[in-house]
Amino acid sequence: MNRAYACNRDFLRHLRLRNGWTQADLAKRAGYSERLISKAEAGVPIARDTIVDLADAFSESNEEPVYWEDLASDPIQLAQRYLDALHIHQENMFDHLVDFIHEDVVFRIAGDPAHIPFAGEHTGIDAVRQAFNLFFAVLEVPQDHDYNKGYQVMGQGPNAIIWGESWIHPKGKPMDQPIRVSNLLMFRRGKLIFLDDCYDTATGAALLQGFPSPPG
Repeated sequence: MNRAYACNRDFLRHLRLRNGWTQADLAKRAGYSERLISKAEAGVPIARDTIVDLADAFSESNEEPVYWEDLASDPIQLAQRYLDALHIHQENMFDHLVDFIHEDVVFRIAGDPAHIPFAGEHTGIDAVRQAFNLFFAVLEVPQDHDYNKGYQVMGQGPNAIIWGESWIHPKGKPMDQPIRVSNLLMFRRGKLIFLDDCYDTATGAALLQGFPSPPG
C-alpha cells in the first residue's frame, strides 16, 4: 500500500534552495508537476513512492544520500517523543523508544564521569541503555511536574534542538532552581543516530557530590 506522508517541508525547501533549484526545477528532476512540489512544501501528504523519487532527485546532486524517511520524518515530533519517554517512563524509557533508536546510536553526555556517573560518550543501544540506567539510579523526575513548560523544541533540517530548564534532580534532593540544558538530536532515516546532551555540568557535579555512585 502506497501510504501518504506529510513531508518535513522546511527540510525539503532547504534542500531545494541549497541546490539553487526552483520548484519547477525539482519537479522536472523528480518527474512530477510543479503543483505537486508546492503541495509537498506546504505539508500536504503525498505518496511514499513520490517522496522516494524526491529523495532520489536530491541524492543525485549531493555527496550524502537523502532518504525518503528523512523527508517524511518530523524531527520536532521525534524530539518530543524523546522528552516524553525521559520524563514519563524514566528508567523504562528505552523500552518505549527502541523502535526509533538507530542501532549505531551515539549519546554524548557532558561532564566528568568521575563526578557524574552517566557522563561520557556511549555508543550502541546497549551502552546508551546502561547510561540511562545509571542516570535514573541517582536522579528522579519531580512528581506532578509539567515538564513541557520548561522546554522548547526547534527543527533544524532532519534534526532537532531541545533547550530549556530541567528539574530532574538527585533522588530525595529536590532543587531550588532548575538546570539549563541543551540537546542536539540528529536523525537518519527517521531514527535517532546521535544525541549531544549539554547542561550546567558544574552544578550537576555539585548536586551529586557525596551521593553514592551506583554499581557498574
